[in-house]
Amino acid sequence: MTECEMREYLEGHFYASKKIKALEAEKLQLRLKAQGGAINYEENNTVSKLNHTERKLMEIADDENEIDCEIQKLKNKQKEIRRTISLLHDNDLESVLIFRYIVYRSEEETAEELHYANRTVQEKIKKAIKKLCVKMC
Repeated sequence: MTECEMREYLEGHFYASKKIKALEAEKLQLRLKAQGGAINYEENNTVSKLNHTERKLMEIADDENEIDCEIQKLKNKQKEIRRTISLLHDNDLESVLIFRYIVYRSEEETAEELHYANRTVQEKIKKAIKKLCVKMC
Protein backbone atom coordinates (compact mmCIF):
# COMPACT_ATOMS: atom_id res chain seq x y z
CA MET A 1 0.00 0.00 0.00
CA THR A 2 1.40 3.40 -0.94
CA GLU A 3 1.38 6.40 1.39
CA CYS A 4 -1.33 8.00 -0.72
CA GLU A 5 -3.48 4.88 -0.52
CA MET A 6 -2.95 4.70 3.25
CA ARG A 7 -4.10 8.31 3.66
CA GLU A 8 -7.21 7.53 1.60
CA TYR A 9 -7.81 4.42 3.69
CA LEU A 10 -7.57 6.41 6.94
CA GLU A 11 -9.83 9.13 5.53
CA GLY A 12 -12.37 6.37 4.97
CA HIS A 13 -13.30 6.73 8.65
CA PHE A 14 -14.44 10.31 8.05
CA TYR A 15 -16.45 9.43 4.95
CA ALA A 16 -18.01 6.44 6.70
CA SER A 17 -19.19 8.78 9.48
CA LYS A 18 -20.72 11.16 6.97
CA LYS A 19 -22.49 8.33 5.19
CA ILE A 20 -23.78 6.89 8.48
CA LYS A 21 -25.32 10.29 9.31
CA ALA A 22 -26.95 10.43 5.88
CA LEU A 23 -28.32 6.89 6.20
CA GLU A 24 -29.68 7.62 9.67
CA ALA A 25 -31.44 10.68 8.24
CA GLU A 26 -32.89 8.51 5.48
CA LYS A 27 -34.07 6.00 8.07
CA LEU A 28 -35.77 8.77 10.06
CA GLN A 29 -37.48 9.92 6.87
CA LEU A 30 -38.77 6.38 6.31
CA ARG A 31 -40.17 6.26 9.85
CA LEU A 32 -41.93 9.56 9.34
CA LYS A 33 -43.34 8.21 6.09
CA ALA A 34 -44.59 5.12 7.92
CA GLN A 35 -46.26 7.22 10.59
CA GLY A 36 -47.88 9.38 7.94
CA GLY A 37 -49.48 6.35 6.29
CA ALA A 38 -52.75 6.73 8.18
CA ILE A 39 -55.50 4.28 7.37
CA ASN A 40 -59.02 5.46 6.66
CA TYR A 41 -61.23 2.62 7.90
CA GLU A 42 -64.51 4.36 7.10
CA GLU A 43 -64.34 3.72 3.37
CA ASN A 44 -66.07 0.71 1.79
CA ASN A 45 -62.94 -1.14 0.71
CA THR A 46 -61.33 -1.43 4.17
CA VAL A 47 -59.57 -4.77 3.54
CA SER A 48 -57.80 -3.66 0.37
CA LYS A 49 -56.75 -0.36 2.00
CA LEU A 50 -55.41 -2.27 5.01
CA ASN A 51 -53.51 -4.69 2.75
CA HIS A 52 -52.04 -1.79 0.78
CA THR A 53 -50.94 -0.05 4.01
CA GLU A 54 -49.48 -3.25 5.42
CA ARG A 55 -47.56 -3.80 2.19
CA LYS A 56 -46.19 -0.25 2.30
CA LEU A 57 -45.17 -0.64 5.95
CA MET A 58 -43.43 -3.92 5.15
CA GLU A 59 -41.54 -2.24 2.29
CA ILE A 60 -40.46 0.53 4.65
CA ALA A 61 -39.33 -2.06 7.21
CA ASP A 62 -37.30 -3.84 4.51
CA ASP A 63 -35.71 -0.54 3.49
CA GLU A 64 -34.84 0.17 7.13
CA ASN A 65 -33.23 -3.26 7.44
CA GLU A 66 -31.10 -2.63 4.34
CA ILE A 67 -30.02 0.73 5.79
CA ASP A 68 -29.16 -0.93 9.12
CA CYS A 69 -27.00 -3.48 7.30
CA GLU A 70 -25.17 -0.76 5.40
CA ILE A 71 -24.64 1.24 8.60
CA GLN A 72 -23.20 -1.85 10.28
CA LYS A 73 -20.78 -2.40 7.39
CA LEU A 74 -19.60 1.21 7.69
CA LYS A 75 -19.15 0.87 11.46
CA ASN A 76 -17.13 -2.29 10.89
CA LYS A 77 -14.94 -0.36 8.45
CA GLN A 78 -14.37 2.29 11.10
CA LYS A 79 -13.39 -0.37 13.64
CA GLU A 80 -10.98 -1.85 11.10
CA ILE A 81 -9.35 1.55 10.60
CA ARG A 82 -8.96 2.02 14.36
CA ARG A 83 -7.41 -1.47 14.63
CA THR A 84 -5.02 -0.60 11.81
CA ILE A 85 -3.89 2.53 13.67
CA SER A 86 -3.29 0.43 16.78
CA LEU A 87 -0.80 -1.68 14.77
CA LEU A 88 1.68 1.15 15.22
CA HIS A 89 2.27 0.16 18.87
CA ASP A 90 3.40 3.73 19.46
CA ASN A 91 1.06 5.81 21.62
CA ASP A 92 2.41 9.10 20.30
CA LEU A 93 1.94 8.23 16.62
CA GLU A 94 -1.41 6.60 17.31
CA SER A 95 -2.61 9.74 19.14
CA VAL A 96 -1.68 11.94 16.21
CA LEU A 97 -3.52 9.69 13.72
CA ILE A 98 -6.55 9.40 16.01
CA PHE A 99 -6.86 13.18 16.28
CA ARG A 100 -6.34 13.59 12.55
CA TYR A 101 -8.38 10.71 11.09
CA ILE A 102 -10.78 9.52 13.79
CA VAL A 103 -11.65 12.79 15.56
CA TYR A 104 -11.26 14.75 12.27
CA ARG A 105 -9.03 17.51 13.57
CA SER A 106 -6.91 19.55 11.19
CA GLU A 107 -3.14 19.33 11.52
CA GLU A 108 -3.19 22.70 13.28
CA GLU A 109 -5.88 21.60 15.74
CA THR A 110 -4.03 18.35 16.36
CA ALA A 111 -0.83 20.27 17.08
CA GLU A 112 -2.67 22.51 19.52
CA GLU A 113 -4.37 19.57 21.28
CA LEU A 114 -1.10 17.65 21.66
CA HIS A 115 1.07 20.73 22.36
CA TYR A 116 3.27 20.20 19.31
CA ALA A 117 4.41 22.51 16.57
CA ASN A 118 2.48 22.13 13.31
CA ARG A 119 5.61 20.83 11.60
CA THR A 120 6.02 18.16 14.29
CA VAL A 121 2.48 16.91 13.68
CA GLN A 122 3.10 16.79 9.93
CA GLU A 123 6.28 14.77 10.49
CA LYS A 124 4.57 12.39 12.92
CA ILE A 125 1.68 11.81 10.51
CA LYS A 126 4.12 11.09 7.70
CA LYS A 127 6.16 8.75 9.91
CA ALA A 128 3.04 6.92 11.12
CA ILE A 129 1.71 6.48 7.60
CA LYS A 130 5.05 5.14 6.36
CA LYS A 131 5.16 2.74 9.29
CA LEU A 132 1.62 1.52 8.56
CA CYS A 133 2.43 1.06 4.87
CA VAL A 134 5.29 -1.25 5.84
CA LYS A 135 3.09 -3.19 8.27
CA MET A 136 0.27 -3.57 5.75
CA CYS A 137 2.49 -4.99 3.00
